[in-house]
Amino acid sequence: MKGPAPPRPNVRGWTLFAVAGEDDVTPTGDGPAGLRAAAGARVVGGYFELGELLGSGGMSCVWACKNLNAAVKILMVADEDARRRFVDEGRILTHLRHPHLVQVLAVGETDSGAPFMVLERLPGQNLDERLVREGPLPWLEVVEMVAQVAAALEALHHVGVVHRDVKPSNIVVVGSATSRPFVKLIDLGIAKVDAWQRVQSSAGVPPRHQTDVGKVLGTDGFYPPEAPLERPNPRFDVFGLGATIYLLCTGRLPDPGDYRPMGEARPGSGVPPELERLVADALAPAPEDRLATVAEFQRRLERVRVEHVEDDSPFLFEGCYELIELLGAGAKAEVHRAYHRDAMRYVALKILRERASQEPEERVRFAREARALRAVRHPALPELHDCRTAMTRRRPYIAMSLMRGVSARSIYLGGKLEPGQVLTVGQQLAGALAALHAHGVVHRDVHGHNVLIDLSGEPKAALIDCGMVELEAKFYAAFEQRYPTPPEARVKLGTGGLERLDWTAPEARAGKGWTAKSDVYSLGLLLYQLLTGRRPIRDERGELVSPRSHVPACPPALANALLNTLADEPGARVDMRGLLAKLEAAADEMAEETCDEAVGESERADAHDDRVAVAAPVAERGGFGGALGRVAVAAAIGAVLGGMVVWQATREPPVIALPVSLPAAQPVEAPQPIKAQEPEQVVEPASSPPPPLPTMRDAVSRATAELRRCSALAGGLLLVEFEAAAGRSEFVRVQAHGSDDASERCVREAVRTIRFAPTEAQTFTEEYTP
Repeated sequence: MKGPAPPRPNVRGWTLFAVAGEDDVTPTGDGPAGLRAAAGARVVGGYFELGELLGSGGMSCVWACKNLNAAVKILMVADEDARRRFVDEGRILTHLRHPHLVQVLAVGETDSGAPFMVLERLPGQNLDERLVREGPLPWLEVVEMVAQVAAALEALHHVGVVHRDVKPSNIVVVGSATSRPFVKLIDLGIAKVDAWQRVQSSAGVPPRHQTDVGKVLGTDGFYPPEAPLERPNPRFDVFGLGATIYLLCTGRLPDPGDYRPMGEARPGSGVPPELERLVADALAPAPEDRLATVAEFQRRLERVRVEHVEDDSPFLFEGCYELIELLGAGAKAEVHRAYHRDAMRYVALKILRERASQEPEERVRFAREARALRAVRHPALPELHDCRTAMTRRRPYIAMSLMRGVSARSIYLGGKLEPGQVLTVGQQLAGALAALHAHGVVHRDVHGHNVLIDLSGEPKAALIDCGMVELEAKFYAAFEQRYPTPPEARVKLGTGGLERLDWTAPEARAGKGWTAKSDVYSLGLLLYQLLTGRRPIRDERGELVSPRSHVPACPPALANALLNTLADEPGARVDMRGLLAKLEAAADEMAEETCDEAVGESERADAHDDRVAVAAPVAERGGFGGALGRVAVAAAIGAVLGGMVVWQATREPPVIALPVSLPAAQPVEAPQPIKAQEPEQVVEPASSPPPPLPTMRDAVSRATAELRRCSALAGGLLLVEFEAAAGRSEFVRVQAHGSDDASERCVREAVRTIRFAPTEAQTFTEEYTP
């Protein structure tokens, strides 16, 4: 009889992390005796079973994970600084998910208190090993690989993290679904956090001890000359990128003090002049002469690559799809941002990996995704452009429309959306799922990684992955096809482990299968997290805690809709059409509240206008017989006659008085010039406080439309770098990269009036396309 299964680890908060580099772990075969015992247990985290020892070093050891295709890295020293760096490395990347950064599956502590990390196991070698074995590499392949590293660094810099150890041994080549090389940047053990506030995962985390000036961390030859004198900044990583290209292309490190072009260092290398200039600019000894940002480095590197892509290049998939960047990669497939040269449009190109393409079930699953996208069209679903999914196909692929935005997971782990934004996102996603359900398609995999949200204007949501769909009988009845699938050929596919995931509905986790209401549960869970920034919990009575407990501004109708989606029993849940109706009712409720607030504000303003502002009691001014009285009388006459009295005062403005009834015997005198009143005698109407300034990101997003127009003037991709100073409500510097004079003027004009709530000093780069 088998014992109970080990508890499934809670995947919430699992992080991305860099696998150990060569300086940290050295292959040791069986390893010295006692290392396994030093790890504290054969099973860590209550789930991860240690296998063979893969390597050990002065700081940590790495074991194979027997029950998962992963590696377990455990810190082996008691040094407090080493522990802090080990833990911080995971925290840095908690909310970053980038295809060229290695992924961490879990972090925690062993029973003995040693921190550990569970990393994806990379089936490849680092570039330093390849350089030793093969010698200098072809320059175009180096450009392709370093461009991927630059993309990963840009993601790190965006949240204020400097890697500061960019070198070939920290770049690992892994398998790819195409002949294009695919690499991952590893080892953030000495990364520098510029501002923890900008790292979304840093809430409540004490900042790391700052490295003293004069103490250099990194590898000699890959950090710039000013490293002992300055705190790490993005220029350090720019220098590392330049040194990495130079070494891979020539087989030797550059000498910044006596720089020789790569063509001289290795004659016959074929390095083009534009790449020579780029590397020289990245390795400039003086910081002010060096490229300032990885974004600029990446833009120039991309230009080199594009100009040298030939029709038979491995960077052209199927002879027409130009592979630009990797958007995501999993165990079964990878997705590229690509450009169809014949159709002249950008697409998301999903390619099944070679190992997965050899599994019949994965081929069928891949084909079903294409069929589902073909059958159902909705603005929140990608549109199918092209596909090749036949069982005889060596490299199956699906080309679909490119959806914009950031992952919903990155939003709810780093913050939350406003109730109105959640309503908009919920209506869009529920509409897409309702359309799938109407065609007999159950999605089964709705979660934060599979949803993109574009917040550059009105929120736009997209459900980007339909790779785990289940087709019901009515799909085959409704889907128009030349060769219908007979019932006996309708394959029931496996779950792919979905029942073990924490966004899966309770009935599916219990092995009872998925229905359309299972998608309702997953969507409700996602919306709850987007609204509150946390997972739902139950109170002491076992009832789900209302989202209004976390967000008082949440409309009751929205809270009720979300709670209704999260019922444990499918019969107690609303279906997707019903959820759409509830979200519509919540939107109406919110609109009515907004209208009521506007009416109330208007009534208060009207009441304010109706007040009589009198400088002093009338008796103190001599009744209505003096000059003030005559002004009031003149205003009264104008009001009674329906005319308009316009004053062009050269001194203090006249005091406004309500119309009054005139005594019958009182003669009306012509208005006389008014003497200036004493300042303390004038009571001015209270003015409304100015509206609060938007957040910096909201303020920038409001200029998106104009900045996209600027990108059209630039002829395509436009990178705009924004720099804010602490306590300032406007940017102190805005620089456009990849632009000409016209587009630069356009950018200056677009950002000239941007004002935002003061924040901490920071620099970030945004990308705009026409």
